[in-house]
Amino acid sequence: MAEIKKHLYVQKRDGSIESVHYDEIIARIKQLCYGLEKIDPAATAIHVIKKCLYTGITTSQLDDAAAEMAITMATIHPDYEKLAARIAISNLHKQTKEKFSDVMDDIYKNDGYWNIGLSDDIYEIIMKNKDRLNEAINYENDYNFDYFGLKYLTQNFLVKSENQTIERPQQLFMKVAVGIHKDDIDSAIETYKMLSQKLCMFSPVVMQLQPAAKKLNVSVVSHYSIAMIADSIDGIYDTLNRLSTFILPYSSTAVHVHKIRAAGTYIKGSNGKSSGLPLMLKQYDSMVRKTETSERPKSIRGVAIYCELWHADIMKVIDQIRKTTIADIKLKNSHLALWIPDEFMRRVQEDQMWSFMSPDHCPGLIEVHGEEFDNLYKEYENKSKSFVIRQIEARKLWSQIIQSQIETGLPLLLFKDACNAKSNESHLGTIQCAGRNGDTVQFTASDEVATCTTASISVDMFLTSENSYDFSKLKEIAKRVTYDLNKIIENNNAILNEEEQLKFGLKQNQLAIGIGIQGLADLFIKMRYPFDKQEARDLNVQIHETIYYGALEASSELAAKNGPYKTYSNSPTSKGLLQFDLWNVKPSNLWDWNSLKTKIAQHGLRNSLVTVTSNTEIESAIFGNMNSIEPLDTNIKRRYISLGESKPKEIQVVNPYLLKDLHDRNLWNENLISELVNNMGSIQEIKGLPEDLKQLYRTKWEIDQKALMVMAAERAPFIDQSQAFSLNMVKANEDILSEMHISTWKMGLKTGVCQLRIKQTEEDLRD
Repeated sequence: MAEIKKHLYVQKRDGSIESVHYDEIIARIKQLCYGLEKIDPAATAIHVIKKCLYTGITTSQLDDAAAEMAITMATIHPDYEKLAARIAISNLHKQTKEKFSDVMDDIYKNDGYWNIGLSDDIYEIIMKNKDRLNEAINYENDYNFDYFGLKYLTQNFLVKSENQTIERPQQLFMKVAVGIHKDDIDSAIETYKMLSQKLCMFSPVVMQLQPAAKKLNVSVVSHYSIAMIADSIDGIYDTLNRLSTFILPYSSTAVHVHKIRAAGTYIKGSNGKSSGLPLMLKQYDSMVRKTETSERPKSIRGVAIYCELWHADIMKVIDQIRKTTIADIKLKNSHLALWIPDEFMRRVQEDQMWSFMSPDHCPGLIEVHGEEFDNLYKEYENKSKSFVIRQIEARKLWSQIIQSQIETGLPLLLFKDACNAKSNESHLGTIQCAGRNGDTVQFTASDEVATCTTASISVDMFLTSENSYDFSKLKEIAKRVTYDLNKIIENNNAILNEEEQLKFGLKQNQLAIGIGIQGLADLFIKMRYPFDKQEARDLNVQIHETIYYGALEASSELAAKNGPYKTYSNSPTSKGLLQFDLWNVKPSNLWDWNSLKTKIAQHGLRNSLVTVTSNTEIESAIFGNMNSIEPLDTNIKRRYISLGESKPKEIQVVNPYLLKDLHDRNLWNENLISELVNNMGSIQEIKGLPEDLKQLYRTKWEIDQKALMVMAAERAPFIDQSQAFSLNMVKANEDILSEMHISTWKMGLKTGVCQLRIKQTEEDLRD
């Protein structure tokens, strides 16, 4: 280190100036390298000193620079990522207060732009129980986060004051837990432990708003589904106003519009003609753009617009999302979702004609499904030409839908009859739409907005040291999450008074919740199961069966205590039919379903719906897992990190599971980085790698999508809402996609596809 200038100094966290002590830097790096056998602490520390040290650097900046340097070396060995995370977490601990109550006091008294603060009651509860809460926090669990998970938390969730992070992850978790349970400190600590141990994660809206919900006077809801209030000027703008109310930073929103009469139809009140859906949707789209905030994550950005396929404007609406559409009518902030009846799919198969109608001429089509819809639709077709605006070959409309998907990935495809036939809310009336990603499927009405708050369980965390799966623990966590989501619902009811709830259409009749999963691909890799093999398929079903059982058991226990939800009577469950019964599927012997059905028959359920498969992009990023039910996306990706005001720096990240396996088998060399880049994240064409690794580390582009469809159908009998199910294809054509969509329909899936991802070019595949 002779070339390093001796007059270098650093600025300490208290503002004092001190000469650089290289031995202290080396000691600090060495201290954080415990258990990291592939890292030479002294050599790494010297590298940090040479590359990162400059006169006047603060100790915090030095830590940031050291962590950044370590993460850029993570392609060498996964231990470097662990070191980067440890440096970043240690740095955060050094610049934040240790006592939970002290930090909450600062948050409460200094709420500003970066800090939404705490509700008065939550603050008072924390102060009243501060000794117990302070003692319950385990800050060592912060070191379980990976580098990018911590960065995501810091950027989006941890409280800042004057652009300085003042909160630790464990403090955030305890704050949220108290926000949910309030004076019930025992339950709050149990919830904290679940979050702290990375067993589950609530949806972002809970993590962001729950501790301040009463202060902000907002409900903590993950998903809103809204019905068109009426086919009138007032109805259109009242719906628009309601929709704008629910476009919140961390909540997803959907609305169905098939009630609006088609373009060119007569308007009696004005003696004119309707402009139909296209212009109305453009107005809605403009409102979304003006209302949406930059904080809203990509996975829930925009609004899903649901429309039935018999609506006479549907082809124009599909054209509005195409890339070639003129800007004046293009929908840039809306995600079209098609509500498809079985009758249309049959006509596609049989190459028959499809009739377009207007809801004002052909009333009732929206309110019926199944055989009732088929009969009424055919009745209108047979009556006279005045009921049918025009006809087209069903396959031509189908072709337009698929061409739009190839071009844009949209529209979403949901099957109306499956959604209604297999819903525990089917007795309330015909369900007319689903959620933003085709996941939540709930009843809506002109005076009733469907709401659902969700959580995801990290299924990879229930693998034992003997490489067996702990289903009992998974069931208990599913029960605990059910209790917690119900507490959130109770808190919402206490925030808005009855008049406000009626105004917004928040009736809380069904009390639907949604428990999903994250990290399924992580689990399969840890268990050495290729994603689509039989062992993985069996485990996939058992996991979802267990979560469904645990959630129902907890919901029944809550019903015994608080009574069932308001519209439980006459529901399929009240008649002894659970989701798998509606699928005509017999569950395994893993759990005693007969005993559970007896309990439900005696007490009912507190929640109409309990399970869902949502996009968990945000939650998975925090925990360092792969998204929801999806396979591995790639084995090498580009990530961006930034320090303060500096320009974000691009780094390459190799799949840490693969990297460890290659090191363990002495197969890793630096040339593999170039080969991974050249093969666009795939290892299939890299010579010298064993076949078992090639099978285990296939990406979502290399797994047979039909196998994913089968897995979706196999777990579906235990998901009483639906699945945000995506298809991933390279250079797909219309015939292949048509066959796949027809297959998902025949399998009985509610959501055929929430997004079609197609990689056509080499540059696309590198992203």
